[in-house]
Amino acid sequence: MGVRTSVVICLVVAACKTAPAPAPAPAPAPGPKPPPVTAGSATTPAPEPPAPAPAPVPGLPVTKMTLAEVGLEATSLDRSVDPCVDFYQFACGGWLATNQIPADRARWGRFSEIDEKIDNALKALLDDDTKTAATPDAKKLGDYYAACMDEAALEKLGTTGIKPLLDKVSKVKDAKSWMTAVTELHKVGIAAVWTVGADVDQKDSTVYVTQLDTGGLGLPDRDYYLDDKFKDKVDAYKQHVQRMLTLANVAKPDAAAADVVAIETELAKLTKTRVERRDPQALYNAMDPNALGKSAKSVDWKAYFKALAVTPSAKIIVSTPKFFAAVDGMRKQIPPAKWTSYFTYHVLRSTAFSLPKAFDDEAFELQKVLTGVTEKEPRFKRCVAATSEGLGELLGHQYVDKSFPPAARQAASTIVDAIVTSLDDDLAHLDWMTDATKQVARDKLAKLVRMVGYPDKWRVYDFPVKREDFAGNQLRAAAFEVKRVLTRSGKPVDRAEWLMNTFTVNAYYNPPTNNTAILAGILQVPFFGQDRSIAANMGGIGMVVGHELTHGFDDEGSQYDAKGNLVNWWKPEDQEKFVAKGQCVAKMYDSFEVLPKQFVNGKLTLGENIADLGGVKVAFRAYRALRKNADKQFVADGFTEDQQFFLAVGQAWCSKDRKEEAQRRLTVDPHAPPKFRVYGALRNLPEFAQAFQCAPGTPMRPTETCSVW
Repeated sequence: MGVRTSVVICLVVAACKTAPAPAPAPAPAPGPKPPPVTAGSATTPAPEPPAPAPAPVPGLPVTKMTLAEVGLEATSLDRSVDPCVDFYQFACGGWLATNQIPADRARWGRFSEIDEKIDNALKALLDDDTKTAATPDAKKLGDYYAACMDEAALEKLGTTGIKPLLDKVSKVKDAKSWMTAVTELHKVGIAAVWTVGADVDQKDSTVYVTQLDTGGLGLPDRDYYLDDKFKDKVDAYKQHVQRMLTLANVAKPDAAAADVVAIETELAKLTKTRVERRDPQALYNAMDPNALGKSAKSVDWKAYFKALAVTPSAKIIVSTPKFFAAVDGMRKQIPPAKWTSYFTYHVLRSTAFSLPKAFDDEAFELQKVLTGVTEKEPRFKRCVAATSEGLGELLGHQYVDKSFPPAARQAASTIVDAIVTSLDDDLAHLDWMTDATKQVARDKLAKLVRMVGYPDKWRVYDFPVKREDFAGNQLRAAAFEVKRVLTRSGKPVDRAEWLMNTFTVNAYYNPPTNNTAILAGILQVPFFGQDRSIAANMGGIGMVVGHELTHGFDDEGSQYDAKGNLVNWWKPEDQEKFVAKGQCVAKMYDSFEVLPKQFVNGKLTLGENIADLGGVKVAFRAYRALRKNADKQFVADGFTEDQQFFLAVGQAWCSKDRKEEAQRRLTVDPHAPPKFRVYGALRNLPEFAQAFQCAPGTPMRPTETCSVW
């Protein structure tokens, strides 16, 4: 399906449905430099740290332990570094020195380690399903996975499985046949020219509405086509398209590849930037079918939706009206043969993994250019991922039954409740917000729906899976998902729907439904463990939960009310202060240099940075509250409990990126690199400076700081 025009805000971009999935992984970025002092009305002079924190109860007995006993890692530390100068290196230096990025990854970090663990667990489940399927669901999973793993069958079948699609897109000769090609690709989730979906109406969050968005690009972002710094990537892409078309026996592949890139460049010119897409009001352009028809006259919208076998909502949300207004001109100006080349490539691009090895190898050649990886992931991992995409909730149900006990869900729920209480207290005592706005904000938090671990009701997949037909399975799975989403247009919103697979190492907040999900996949070390200390858990998963809750009040989430409607609930004077505080954060992150002369984009990453700053703050206060009545205090390898909390924050984000992946993420990822997420959040928190006794003016205790929540 295409990109949603609603905002689903994820902890990491990898599995977030609103962003392209990142390719595998880059080399460590240079250590953080003390950024320049941030100026402006929203800059907060760094307060004096509170007096050295006493034990939770003065005179509380001390129990000495090791870091391992509280759930942290002594081997990940680099004690040669001053934590007040470079806390990320202090917390992660040992890990960085002993961990290399695998050849098949573009990024390697703590999330990747959990991914590996989960992949192996899912493989074990699927291996069992392929041999002794005890239920129809298990058989469906086993057949899907086995079909993916049968490389000999893929070689034998060649492009037979996608031939019907290739035949349909090869017959473009006029507006009608052009529309047929677009429609047939959209039926199976191939986002040619534009994308179509149905999601929560952001101004009436009780109902789903049909949505149209820009699409049709083969490179990660519109900037790749329009910014000269990516010229080498575009040249490599054109060569890749040529080789892919050659494999499919397309005539004159050189010229055809040039046509594909030319069409995509025109689409890119009409596509909003990532920063522009952070404005949900600008993405909300309501049209009725008649107005849509007048905008893009060469598209028979009635026939289009009929061919998709869906009835669109009476109101259709269009993200970028100028894009659709330009479709007529593009369709007419570009000859049919060029469109055929474009459609053909996108069929091949989308299905390469289910084709003979030569196609899959060529798809990997592009991945190498864009991310810096040098080896493919093992096929079993990619087949686990394919099965997860096609039958995610079936597999999630098996995973939870095997690997996520009810006690873990309950323990995590307790942490979520503690963070909610902490954030409510924070909202109640803000010194810059009027009481009227505070009350609305607190009401929104009170109505937030908390989803922990896994759904209570699992999805049913009613499409056939054939053990000898992997390409067909993937197309049928995609068609099922397209129809499942589109047919809900005009229907009541299911606020209990989970937007990610339960075994995904992630968490999210969804503003239009005002709910948050903390997935079972992330509820494990180094984020969470039932036998870890409160300080370690609150620094790990507590920060994650605080981050997601704060998304309800970041630059995007703050535009939605308690019901999930896109309305302004702010008093003007409060909103003015909030915007100024956000500008302080954006300017600070703009100063973080990731690669030589390549900096974090403070505007693109603003929402995530606000969430990180707020998430750490409310998690720390929740940890303190949970330890308030403790009868003893724990000192682990010389580290106080406050210090353990911050070590847990740092050690959860140890990570390395390849250069190519770092550059890609600076362009497309709304998150700052992990190093700067830790650095940026903690240097603005007085309690951190107090815990490590940082002197004024050191990088982790700058002269001026930024604070929002």
